[in-house]
Amino acid sequence: MEKIAIIDMGSNSIRYVSLQIADNKAYSFLNQEKEAIRLGHGLSQTGRLSEEGMERAMTCLHVYKHMMKVSNIHTCLAVATAAVRNAQNGLEFLKRINDETGIQMNVITGEREAYLGYLGVANTIAQKDCLIFDLGGASVEMTLVHNGEAQHSISIPIGAVTLTEKFSLQGNYEESKLTDCLKYIHKKLTAIEWIKNVDVPLIGIGGTARNFAKMDQKATNYEFPKIHNYIVPYKNFSSLYKEILSRTAAARKKIPGLSSDRADLIVSGAAVIQTLFTVAGSDEMIVSGCGLREGLFFEYYTKKHYMDMLRVDDILDFSIHNFIGTMSSGYNEAHSAQVALITDMLFDQLKELHGFDDRKRRLLHTAAQLHDIGKIINFYNHARHSAFMIAHAPLYGLTQKEQIICGFIAGFHHGINRKTLRAYRYATMCTAEEWSMIRKLSTLLALAEASDLTYEQLVTDIKATITKNVVVLVLTTTPDATYNAVEYEMKQLEKQFKKEFGSSLLLVWK
Repeated sequence: MEKIAIIDMGSNSIRYVSLQIADNKAYSFLNQEKEAIRLGHGLSQTGRLSEEGMERAMTCLHVYKHMMKVSNIHTCLAVATAAVRNAQNGLEFLKRINDETGIQMNVITGEREAYLGYLGVANTIAQKDCLIFDLGGASVEMTLVHNGEAQHSISIPIGAVTLTEKFSLQGNYEESKLTDCLKYIHKKLTAIEWIKNVDVPLIGIGGTARNFAKMDQKATNYEFPKIHNYIVPYKNFSSLYKEILSRTAAARKKIPGLSSDRADLIVSGAAVIQTLFTVAGSDEMIVSGCGLREGLFFEYYTKKHYMDMLRVDDILDFSIHNFIGTMSSGYNEAHSAQVALITDMLFDQLKELHGFDDRKRRLLHTAAQLHDIGKIINFYNHARHSAFMIAHAPLYGLTQKEQIICGFIAGFHHGINRKTLRAYRYATMCTAEEWSMIRKLSTLLALAEASDLTYEQLVTDIKATITKNVVVLVLTTTPDATYNAVEYEMKQLEKQFKKEFGSSLLLVWK
């Protein structure tokens, strides 16, 4: 077991996270803290970090040092970004941090900051082509990604704090000041040739992007309270942007979803994103809850465990196995692997009947791998616990809707019933067509679960013959297998199968 801490000291906030890496290489988060220290406040006028900001930072760092001590954490990855990088007294402050706390904090370049943000996104969002931006207090880092690889990166000194101060956009600002700010941002961004009209989704890292996700969720009554991988269409962003500009400083604080400590910076931050939308020609912003800190972790983790790449090829498969690994003491991995194998066989053999594409196959496979995860909470009603856990688990490579659908599929692995259906909090988020697909896929999962009732992995192959009214499944078993109990359990699903697929089910054992 290894524990590490990560500290990210930015221009507006300081963040601390701690993680553990188990002997089976599964990692999990232990703790996280965040404080708005406004370290970059006044930097654009004086060129120096303020005494007040440094004191706020030191208070937090002493707390973090204590947390590491009591948690027995000896490895700390600590970085400082634009505020310290640009300040005349930045290096002097880093020395003070090391002298007083023993924390070895390194100032990183804008290019490295952009790269770490890219690693954090590339390992948690399955978007092959995009423009990543990390909007902080004193700078914005941008990376253009093509086919999963970083093509271009840059850091430019326009951030929410510095722009707010430069153009006096806090409080009830003057319209002419905002106009000047927008012209300034536009000039900076259009000077970067490789972001013009790229026509790819934006992926936003940082507090401003997260706040727009929260505001949009409130405005659209979005039921699922998760920020990572949430998509804000440009028309929604534009509507929120106009609302922000139309309100007084006091009224802005009352916008649902907008954090009170972000209300004075939201105008300048929104101006940067609005200009990015225009210059890049993007029609949506995907909001990432992962960025620099996760990038630091993945860089450390992959090197530590001798992985060939810093970017995981299949982030969904990787995150599923990591999730299972964090709970492996209470999870039967052999059973889940067998059920996943059988669901794949059923899906493939019955494709003529259901007509679903390979993406739906992936959703079913994911649900099958995790269908029993709810047993960690309570064996009884574990299918319902599994549905909730899958929907909220740190799984990457799925959209939010797909993750919820995986949870629903797993939730019915003991069969569909109306009582369980009514219990799902997010049931209204799926269309009638999606629910039809969920019921069909969950029926296949239920059959696969029943086929391994005895946890013996006795079914080795399945061949299907499909006629107009009957589906014949020929199941091959291990030599001398006793399949009576399994057959009985699978037969209990014949009625459900006929209801969902319109055909009778006949089982033949071989």
